[in-house]
Amino acid sequence: MNKLTDNIDKARAASRERLETAKEIATEGSLVAREKMSESKARAAAMLGEGRDKAAESVAATRDAAKKAVAKSEETLTNSPLAIVAGGAALGVLIGALLPKSKAEGKYVGGAGRKINETARTAYQAAKDASRDQIGELGLSNDNMRAQFKDLFGKAIEAAKTAMAAAQDAVKDEHQGKK
Repeated sequence: MNKLTDNIDKARAASRERLETAKEIATEGSLVAREKMSESKARAAAMLGEGRDKAAESVAATRDAAKKAVAKSEETLTNSPLAIVAGGAALGVLIGALLPKSKAEGKYVGGAGRKINETARTAYQAAKDASRDQIGELGLSNDNMRAQFKDLFGKAIEAAKTAMAAAQDAVKDEHQGKK
């Protein structure tokens, strides 16, 4: 029986040794995992901080751009109010030309629309003739007038773009403020 007891003791010792080895391996694995988690946590925190900084910079840059757009719009409105009116009128005409005519519009406004068109054509022709006469009296050339009109129209378009961008930014800021 002595041999059996010895074998049992040897098996117990071997089992204890294997258990201790498994515990050591598990402990080392646990330490490595904790270290990796700690490193990942630190990287994530750093990335979050960088993201916050970049977001804050973007918000500041957007605010500055919006302020500049508003200032430029105000300056344009102050310096060239007729350019804004001309740009708005041109934009309205363009949008009106692009929108299809509805059946209801033809039914309810058709006769009035034709009359308005005729009146507008007559007024346009009268304005065109009067402006030619006035330009002739002032001694201005067609090329000079075209250049001035292009400049005016360009300013009107730029003012309209700036105003639209400022309005969009204001709406975005207001919408973000409500979230």
